[in-house]
Amino acid sequence: MTRRRYNLLALDGGGIRGVIPARVLQEIEQRTGRAVAELFDLVAGTSTGGILALGLTMPGPDGQPAQSAADMLALYMEQGDRIFPDSVLLKVETLWGLADVRYPAGPLEELLDSRFGDTLLSQALTEVVIPSYDLSAPAPFFFKREYARDETHTWDVRMAQVARATSAAPTYFDPAVLPAFEQEGEHALIDGGTFANNPAVSGYVDGLRLWGHDAEINVVSIGTGHLPQTLGRGPIPVPPESAHGWGLAHWAHPILEVVLDGAAKAAEYQMNELSQDGGGAMHYDRLQSILPTASPALDDASHENRTALLADANSLIEEQSPHIDAICTALL
Repeated sequence: MTRRRYNLLALDGGGIRGVIPARVLQEIEQRTGRAVAELFDLVAGTSTGGILALGLTMPGPDGQPAQSAADMLALYMEQGDRIFPDSVLLKVETLWGLADVRYPAGPLEELLDSRFGDTLLSQALTEVVIPSYDLSAPAPFFFKREYARDETHTWDVRMAQVARATSAAPTYFDPAVLPAFEQEGEHALIDGGTFANNPAVSGYVDGLRLWGHDAEINVVSIGTGHLPQTLGRGPIPVPPESAHGWGLAHWAHPILEVVLDGAAKAAEYQMNELSQDGGGAMHYDRLQSILPTASPALDDASHENRTALLADANSLIEEQSPHIDAICTALL
């Protein structure tokens, strides 16, 4: 019998807010008794979601997943402040990100190297789609297990390099420089959230191409928390009376949040419309926190905020428990 049903996981970007999808996936693994790489046929992840996607599909020495969602959650809870150190000196030296990137990439690269080692993208246990953006092309740049396994090209790359590229958020980290695969020249890669902060559409399109347009695809999309809807908690929202006369200096602060928020919500709208118009061929579930207590900042890795993010994730799980049960049933 020809297989027709497939499961697809999409994980948003959001910096330290990756605590939320990591905790939700831990819950899904606990309720199903199965690893993410066993539950899903394709995992798409952007930025912090890309790190999670790679970590959860990385093989161990026995061929089983090397890391559980609980392991990835521990990475955020225990190592988050290494990636985003709260340094007054660093803020002054970079003029709060206006004169230079906010953080050196060294600690992030060391952490990724220690987590992924020399594991190659081609070794992922299931299909993966990891968006990045190539400043040198310029164009979107997708890392895929499918590409890495293409024997007619030399497109394979270390998972640590993929994770570094997809999470190189503008103003936060320098771009990741990737050597040419063949004859196209080097790549200067930045955060895939600049165009696919919710990578559900990117993953779904690849799923249709891999499995056929008559495939029944069950999409589970997990966010890293809504940006606040009230004034004063972040650079957006902006009251109408204040949103005029902005030049480069004024736009420098909110523009990245505008891009990331817009890309994620556009993808959510598109997936909702496609699921309603697909005649049952695609089912879309979205799990997202309203961040009732945690800061929406990508880089607030203080102990207090990591604890608040975990609490917000637990609140989401409690509130959406029947929904999560239904998702688990569908996955199994």
